[in-house]
Amino acid sequence: MLIALLVAAGSIAGKVEATPPKYLEETVVYLVNAPPPARPATHEMDQKGMKFVPHVLAIAVGDKVKFLNHDGVDHNVYTPDGDAYNLGMIHKEATGEHVFDKPGAYAQLCSVHPEMLAYIYASPSEHAAVVGKDGKFTIKDVPAGTWKIAVWNPHLKGADQTVTVADGKPATVSFSIKR
Repeated sequence: MLIALLVAAGSIAGKVEATPPKYLEETVVYLVNAPPPARPATHEMDQKGMKFVPHVLAIAVGDKVKFLNHDGVDHNVYTPDGDAYNLGMIHKEATGEHVFDKPGAYAQLCSVHPEMLAYIYASPSEHAAVVGKDGKFTIKDVPAGTWKIAVWNPHLKGADQTVTVADGKPATVSFSIKR
């Protein structure tokens, strides 16, 4: 006999205001104390037009990122942060990959092209979202409960908060981040 457990989930939506606003798009909102993901996911970060795309990627600890190269030149991908890694040269149309075992922010750099910079934020859980140009974010499929929610930005700071998600209902929270 097969018994299915149904876990009610809601969502958390909100807005982040940044001072100065030019750093807003480098912001991630995430749940600090939510359970870790049941199974790791795989994400992609590309190298196109001498940039990492997307500029900010939110993942969960244990997830893998595949680094693609769709530029006409070779790139090196490395970070000095967290469990520092250097994937070496990634040739045109090739890929490199890394599993993020530690939570936190990882600056993505290319030693050949120092103007290239992006961020990967490895959240303790899969419940995280990159803030949009308008400052809005949505974290979907959040289990019902009371959670600690935090904001990360490489330049600005904001205080953690507590948010309660009811069965199948949306919750809202707002952040103000500044230097």
